[in-house]
Amino acid sequence: MKFTIDRLSFLKILSTVNVAIGQKSPTPAFLNFKIVLNERGLTLIGSDNDITIESSLPFVLSEKEIIRDYTFGETLISAKYLIEIIRRLDSSEVTLEVVDEVLVQISDSKSNFQLNAMRSEEYPDLDLSIEGEEVQFKTSDFKKIVAQTAFAASTREVRPILTAINFRSKAGQAEFVATDSYRLAKKMREIDNKDEIEANIPVKVLNEVSKLLEDETIRLYIASNKTVFEFGTTKVFSRLINGDFPKTSRMIPNNYPYVLQVNATKFIDAMQRVSLLAIERERIVKLSLEEDKVEISSKSEQIGSANEKVELFQYEGGRFDISFNVDYVIDAIRAAQSEDVILSFAGEMNAFKVTSPVDDKIIQIITPVRSYY
Repeated sequence: MKFTIDRLSFLKILSTVNVAIGQKSPTPAFLNFKIVLNERGLTLIGSDNDITIESSLPFVLSEKEIIRDYTFGETLISAKYLIEIIRRLDSSEVTLEVVDEVLVQISDSKSNFQLNAMRSEEYPDLDLSIEGEEVQFKTSDFKKIVAQTAFAASTREVRPILTAINFRSKAGQAEFVATDSYRLAKKMREIDNKDEIEANIPVKVLNEVSKLLEDETIRLYIASNKTVFEFGTTKVFSRLINGDFPKTSRMIPNNYPYVLQVNATKFIDAMQRVSLLAIERERIVKLSLEEDKVEISSKSEQIGSANEKVELFQYEGGRFDISFNVDYVIDAIRAAQSEDVILSFAGEMNAFKVTSPVDDKIIQIITPVRSYY
């Protein structure tokens, strides 16, 4: 195999596929890019066995020749070194040539590198088929869904099911739900597919796909044990997380006698100032509500105390105090992506709701904590 390729185009596809390649692997082949050049163009595959990315480059793109002087073939090349070499080269084109199946020469007009390679037959067999129920989104909508839910998923592997976003749809009504058991984020939207679908999609995969998106649309294919994301000339394959997602409807109270509406930015700024004196590990602040006064406070026996009155608010309800993790509330407010936010409270130790007055399709639920001041 041999080809000369536009360096920046090659670097872009390498960077995309490299997302799926881990730093370590019990399978040595998974530390490599699988590179295939055939009559369709150049295809790269990277995997850690849980997530696989396949991306392609045509010979000509937007009337510009991307790949020239080529002979077909395939090989495995160290991802760590190949991407760094291509990134640091200084020419507009780079030539890659496989010699005797186990050596790759990488060169431009000034530099020459030789890397050990592996035969492509040593790469594990992967299921790269596209199957399952299809759901299509605009890229902007998909990015928003991920931004408004992914932060609430757990980052701990103790309960793997909580590291997923639960996607559920029926009769064209879809829900995306994430929870770490202390907070919950739910985004609802209509989709074209009317079938009943449910899948626990790893939040890590959704975050990575969201970063990679550039095309106008993305297609999801959801099968019994995997999901496929297809956009442009790239496909991302991921295992689903097995298990029953928690019945999150139990976390959402039905009645909220205390309702506060505030400016999102000013409320976040006030909480961040007051939380400077909160206990660092717990990050707890207290919100005190009255019809004519809203105040945020924090207290630490080792450090001191702070309080600040909130301006520009609307409040309905009687005298009420509640304490919470300030970071959880800030995350929820930012996810609402709204100028104003509404905080609805059911009681001092009941979960409370953060919503947007202009978007009823996004709901954030947060569990309060006890404070003793």
